[in-house]
Amino acid sequence: MSTTEVRQPPETAAAKPDGYLHGLDLLRVIASCAVVFTHVLAWFAGDGEQWWAGTWTKWVSVGTLHLHPWLSFVGVAFFLVVSGVVVTHVTNRETPGQFLRRRVTRLAPLLFAVTFIGWCLINFGLRVSRVWEGPLGVDKLLLGMVLGNTFAEPDVALLAVTWTLRVQIVFYVLVALSIPLLRRWAWVPPLVIAALSCLTLLIAPHNEFFGAHFTGFATYIPLLCLGQLISLVHSGKVHPVAGVAIGSVHFLLLVWADKLGLTFQGDGVPRTALLAVLVVVLLMKAQDRVSRSALVKAWAKRTYAIYLVHVCAIYPVFDTLTPHLDENLVVLIGLAVAYLAAEALHRWVEMPADRAIRRWERRRSTTGRAGRSRSAV
Repeated sequence: MSTTEVRQPPETAAAKPDGYLHGLDLLRVIASCAVVFTHVLAWFAGDGEQWWAGTWTKWVSVGTLHLHPWLSFVGVAFFLVVSGVVVTHVTNRETPGQFLRRRVTRLAPLLFAVTFIGWCLINFGLRVSRVWEGPLGVDKLLLGMVLGNTFAEPDVALLAVTWTLRVQIVFYVLVALSIPLLRRWAWVPPLVIAALSCLTLLIAPHNEFFGAHFTGFATYIPLLCLGQLISLVHSGKVHPVAGVAIGSVHFLLLVWADKLGLTFQGDGVPRTALLAVLVVVLLMKAQDRVSRSALVKAWAKRTYAIYLVHVCAIYPVFDTLTPHLDENLVVLIGLAVAYLAAEALHRWVEMPADRAIRRWERRRSTTGRAGRSRSAV
């Protein structure tokens, strides 16, 4: 280390940009609000109930933006694109094994906890998805905890929102395998994934089992790849022209899958995806007071908990209270219950698990350095 580096004033180093994309926190907040709002609208629409916000949203989304009347897929599209940006960014400093371990240990604890909560609610006769499900055995609980519930016969929703986690995990595996390429020829992995998605979409119409269980990955992974390309272009690893060209391929794959009827969010899926990509590009580098605020930062840390638990919190409240109370009051109570549930899960499940894995990694790193030092001696 040079003398200049040693004597550098601490305030000079602190003044440098930290490289943190505060706009991604704001995007997570927007996505979580959109997902919750969509499922609130879906409950009212599915039960034939009228709510003023649903009427207004239908006028804006259908008449103006030509999207789904409940804004279906808006929040999920944002989450998938942002996830693609974030996981690609961290590959700069994580090994393939470390990358997969951190992704799985982030997803698993909350998934286990909320799956158990949903399983208990269903067995108490409550609803945690758009459909009512009967009592479920322990086998369905265990399947749900490992995201295998859609392979059950008959299909069991349990936590219906976890379909996105299956798509993300497949993407994480592909990213982990391609980390060496992402550091040298960053444009190659998105092209390879595009080829795999294309092959899957070609095979799907001719194989019933393959089409039922694997086309979801080929349909929605392009959105994660669009986020990946945004990250690679932002970091300078891929030229903007190449990024737009490869991104166009992934967008066309999504359009193709939609034309094949492989999406299930109704009308406007490609338009919704395009909207999400454009908003992410515009906001990801935001450095304004709102994006950097403590509220947005804290909310962003809780978006995974909000995403998993909000339906389990909201739907039982709506089903129980709507016959007796004003719908606006019921919505407020449901949102309050969802907030309390997400906060409890974040504080008592998500954060302790994260701290535990970080401590384990530090101990492992210290032990490894000590072993290498003894070998050198």
